[in-house]
Amino acid sequence: MKGFLGAFALLALTGVATTAQAVDCRVNGGAWQTGNPNLQVPVTVALAADRTRITLEGARLECRFSPGSQSPSWRADYWATGNASGSAWTPGPRFSGERTGLRINGGFFNTPIQNGVRAATMPDDLRSYPIDITPYILMRNYPSNPFDVRIGDNLGLLRLTSSNNYDGSRAQLSVTYIAANNFTVSPSSCTINNNNPIEINFGTVHQRAIGTDPLTSSIVSNRRLTYSCPDGGITTPITITYKGTRTGFDTRLLMMSNPDVGTAMVHAGTAVPVNGSFLTRITNSVGGDDVTFSLVRRNGSFPAAGPINGSGVLVMGVP
Repeated sequence: MKGFLGAFALLALTGVATTAQAVDCRVNGGAWQTGNPNLQVPVTVALAADRTRITLEGARLECRFSPGSQSPSWRADYWATGNASGSAWTPGPRFSGERTGLRINGGFFNTPIQNGVRAATMPDDLRSYPIDITPYILMRNYPSNPFDVRIGDNLGLLRLTSSNNYDGSRAQLSVTYIAANNFTVSPSSCTINNNNPIEINFGTVHQRAIGTDPLTSSIVSNRRLTYSCPDGGITTPITITYKGTRTGFDTRLLMMSNPDVGTAMVHAGTAVPVNGSFLTRITNSVGGDDVTFSLVRRNGSFPAAGPINGSGVLVMGVP
């Protein structure tokens, strides 16, 4: 009996040595990492087509059963949400306090996500398999300030655990998501002009007709801004920010393709600075303002003839 117990202990130790090498994982075709991988991956922050979520796209996460002398075999690893270090998804500082979740194999799981949701199976067949998980941030149904994500920002941490069909080992996988793009968007599903583009066409004008002051230029286009939120009963102050790149000669002017020309947005008799805002209001989930866009030239300049264009963004926020 003692000889049998000694042999059994030796076999158990051999099993631990093998299973410590039982999982390999990588992202975006990079080097395989074995054991308890800690990976980092750049992802694109984007607004989903249905505008209900902000998604962190582009992480091609894949794992495999580490090849060994037994391969191929009946063994398999099972990857599921969460691990000993924490919950399945912890959002980074940019999304702290937001409603988040994970899209797992096409299904949406809002946080808090139960540990143990099966994500993938890795047979011991010398092949690699994708782990189809995409983090997301849910949009709000009320006004809120925009997210301003910068390249390199820490967006969050994904945690998974691997169990198997041959012993009690539990390998862990952690993936840190890093922003690969700059991205600014309001996390609110409230809209300006129902999210339709606002096209400002000043038509054909003579260079000398363009004024040098946003408040007196005669080349103008008047627009009505309308605000709405999908949930009724929302009454709150809001801000409308005129976002874009400023001209080099006046901070109130949005830069155009001609460096001697810019466009101002005038509200209530005041030119709103580029990347500045004006205060307004939503009452019972709707609101609106009249604004004027004016074409302005650099003082003392005579802009070259030809088409000019530019673009900016209006963003709803809260004071």
